[in-house]
Amino acid sequence: MLTVRQLTIETKEKKLLKDINLSLYPGEFTIILGANGAGKSTLLNSLAGGDIGISTSLKQKGNIFFCSKDLKDWHPKELAKQRAIMPQQVTLGFPFKVHEVVSMGRSPHGFDRDAKSICEHALQLMEVDHLIDRQYPSLSGGEQQRVQLARVLSQIWQDNEEHDTKYLLLDECTSALDPAHQHHVLEVIKHFTVNNVISCAITHDLHLGSQYADRILLLKDGQLIADGSPKEVMTQANLRDTYQLKTKIIRHAEFLNPLVISMGRKLTETSMPQKTRRK
Repeated sequence: MLTVRQLTIETKEKKLLKDINLSLYPGEFTIILGANGAGKSTLLNSLAGGDIGISTSLKQKGNIFFCSKDLKDWHPKELAKQRAIMPQQVTLGFPFKVHEVVSMGRSPHGFDRDAKSICEHALQLMEVDHLIDRQYPSLSGGEQQRVQLARVLSQIWQDNEEHDTKYLLLDECTSALDPAHQHHVLEVIKHFTVNNVISCAITHDLHLGSQYADRILLLKDGQLIADGSPKEVMTQANLRDTYQLKTKIIRHAEFLNPLVISMGRKLTETSMPQKTRRK
């Protein structure tokens, strides 16, 4: 279990997160939603045990526990065996080949005897095995994103005899993908989130978030304003309050979770550029 207690992250100017309390459970795919600047990436970085606690510009109050042990007390190498992170952007300037990038995910494990097989399976799962000998910088944005997903999956890949709890953190992991690959990736993550894996992802796509999440966290101005199943969280009132967005929520017999249709924001006359007439 991944547990957050009274978490506050602040700069000298403002609080980025305010008294966050939550617990994430194995076998549960949680999606974080919220407008730009709501604190989503800050929360994900905190769950990763990133550099927030030691940064001179950001201060952390509160605690985060993984398997009942404070994240600050985990040795980085041991934590890397059980936690994988995919940030919004991953830049590689060197001409690594695709199979080399994915194999980086196994480095915390010391490239054990199963490393090659695990990496091959991860590449196949992300449908990028045909790119195995391509240089990473030559790939399209969507291809690079799927290679990075293969890397993080390989990092916490488990065999049938392994029972340690692991967790996966993904920041906008579908942003560069076409619709078909967006669904494929989220389906893979959903199935990867087995009994002893915790998965947590950020997305800006309300429809996809609603369809694939077991649980949704809705953030606004650094505060957790809703936490529950998609049926509980994805309401017109919540989305209007969070995004100032008009939506239509559809319940359909073929889908377990509600369908969310965004209908835009109403612009005021003062916010619209004024047309000038030619003389």
